[in-house]
Amino acid sequence: MRVTLLAAVVLLTPSTSRAADAPTYQDRWLYVQTNLQVEKSADDLVALIGRAAKAGYTAIVLADYKLNILERVPKHYFTNAEKVKKAAAAANMEIVPALGGFGYSSGILAHDPNLAEGVPVKDAPFTVKNGVAVPEPHAALRNGGFEDATNHKFAGYGYQDSVGVATFADREVFASGKQSLRMQDTDKNCRVSLKTTLRPWACYRLSAKAKTKAFKPNGDFRFLAMSANGRALTFHNAHAKADQDWMPFEVVFNTLDNTDVTLFLGVWGGLKGTLWLDDFKLEEMSLVNVLRRKACPFVVASADGATVYDEGKDFEPVKDAKLGDFTFGHAGAQIKLTANSRIKNGEKLRVSWYHPVVIYGSQVACSLSDPKVYEILTDQVARVNKLFAPKTWFLSHDEIRVTGWCAEAEASKKTPGERLAANITRCTEIVRAASPKARIAVWSDMFDPHHNAVDKFYLVNGSWKGSWEGVPKDVVIANWNQGKTESLKFFADRGHKQVIAGFYDAPGLQGFTVWDTAAKGVPGVTGFMYTTWRADFKQLEAYGKAMQRK
Repeated sequence: MRVTLLAAVVLLTPSTSRAADAPTYQDRWLYVQTNLQVEKSADDLVALIGRAAKAGYTAIVLADYKLNILERVPKHYFTNAEKVKKAAAAANMEIVPALGGFGYSSGILAHDPNLAEGVPVKDAPFTVKNGVAVPEPHAALRNGGFEDATNHKFAGYGYQDSVGVATFADREVFASGKQSLRMQDTDKNCRVSLKTTLRPWACYRLSAKAKTKAFKPNGDFRFLAMSANGRALTFHNAHAKADQDWMPFEVVFNTLDNTDVTLFLGVWGGLKGTLWLDDFKLEEMSLVNVLRRKACPFVVASADGATVYDEGKDFEPVKDAKLGDFTFGHAGAQIKLTANSRIKNGEKLRVSWYHPVVIYGSQVACSLSDPKVYEILTDQVARVNKLFAPKTWFLSHDEIRVTGWCAEAEASKKTPGERLAANITRCTEIVRAASPKARIAVWSDMFDPHHNAVDKFYLVNGSWKGSWEGVPKDVVIANWNQGKTESLKFFADRGHKQVIAGFYDAPGLQGFTVWDTAAKGVPGVTGFMYTTWRADFKQLEAYGKAMQRK
């Protein structure tokens, strides 16, 4: 699973002088995460280019985040980029920039955070007080403070793992009240669960405080909200330190169409050491990170829905001034009545809006179809083309985990797969308009029915199936489905050339041999990319040698 944004990728093309003894993998690429705004990073990349060239690599794919915001970078960025360009040219290595962050979209959202994929809040109840519409409070969790327990069994919780063995009521260590939940030393799941009845299509924050001592989870420490039919509504890992005093942790989720939701808190897979938990809370959110664009309408209506009030006439324009960092810890926007508003004090309202969902603490996806997204991408391509004049581009469509909920998507009646197919077609057109003879590569997962192009993927409203229909046949697939022959054959049957994205920080040549075996007999597998998320280049030479074996 990829958890960081692409920063730099190096794609390598074979020189004509090597044609006589062409290796098995003619495209030998190196993936590098970097930031060319930092002079040392540029110098390190220059050194890496020299090392990679000696090892037989043929190109560099650059996925520096700054490529998304070239209009903002200081002048020395371009000085550093020129240094890297000269080094690549001297080494006869191609620079391949990565753009188009659909999935990990910070490079696009930096231009307009309102382009985030939105999930709807529908008919949230508000009451007008002193000229401001305020949300009606939601009931608190029963025994969220873990104050009520008998023989270490907490009242109100439907399930509690290993009562009195790994989960305890601790009356000596607590954040508030008189006791807390203590979890310690087990190789099994260590969790509590609480069934709740919530409003459908509502935004909630689930939070708790945690304290640790010599804490080491065997699996994941997290919060989980799950619907009655088993659909996960949260995707979150709480990264607690081994030893820390009381610290707050939280995750924000949307109930979607669910009223019965079970909340889980604890560690999956067991733990060593001790984890204390207290102040388990559920709070309905109000206009925090409210998205404002045509596909995400903001609606204030009377309690019976008969009257829809006008923004700017009945209430002042609504905007969350802190939208952009996508945290939910601030107060958010307010609905303030105008002097001549039709809305009266004491009146009950129904308010609907859209908000983003943050996956695993940082990932926010952008819209697949808003016209402004394509305007931004067009500008980014033009700037990168001017800087590098690349012969190959890398499109960063990858792990798109939220889509299909905005008004425009639902009105289109198209599946997420159909919309992504249209998106990838448009993105390739944008690149080719700037660079007509360019080669284009794209990550495989969102177009692979054996990987992520499936039904019921995270918080996707519908199926990704059919997304592959929009990928032009001459687009190179960077296949990272962990040595799956069926994935390689799927793209080969569709006429695509493929580059294997391997290594993934595996020990030795394990990341090569598994893929090399899977690729045997599959036509069109022309390359291999040494892909590291940890800047681990210890195996660079070994992989270079393996790629060139006859």
